[in-house]
Amino acid sequence: MPKKKIARIISELFNGFLTMLIVPIIAVIAMPINIVYKIIIPILYIVLPLGVFFVLKKLGKASDYEFTKREERPLYFSILSLIFFFLFLLCIFIIKNQKLTDVSAILFLVSTILTIVSMYWKMSGHMTYSTFMFFSLIYLFPDVKILPILFIFTPFIGWSRVALGKHDWLQVVAGTVISALISVLFFWIL
Repeated sequence: MPKKKIARIISELFNGFLTMLIVPIIAVIAMPINIVYKIIIPILYIVLPLGVFFVLKKLGKASDYEFTKREERPLYFSILSLIFFFLFLLCIFIIKNQKLTDVSAILFLVSTILTIVSMYWKMSGHMTYSTFMFFSLIYLFPDVKILPILFIFTPFIGWSRVALGKHDWLQVVAGTVISALISVLFFWIL
């Protein structure tokens, strides 16, 4: 199988959009909260970000779902991070579930930093959100001792982004390190 095809498969499996949204959805479903929240919150986490993307795509402000062009990232990420993820965090804070609040807070923080960085430089969202996903799953399910094995995928995801010409190695490492530092700091140190 050609190198680019393998890179595209890996990149799609760990798509930044997917990894960004899957963790809060898993957290909502796994946590002992009201069934109404288990239905409404995942729908909002999927519909609103997708809706914004389709509106921006229609307006010509987004060329693809990976936001390959750095100039397109700040608008989408600002709407996503500073509006939706902040509002989701406030709503989840009301539910009073610590793990769910923690995951939502880290998602907001990681997304906000990615938004700020994207105004000047193109850090890898795939790496940012896959790292967030791996650490969040370990945090949410500490009894599942096999979860740290997920980090085996990290170099392959990074390689796929470089092989596809979407990022250089510095952008890949930056996304990984920033997300890892925030996750470890907020999940286990603070």
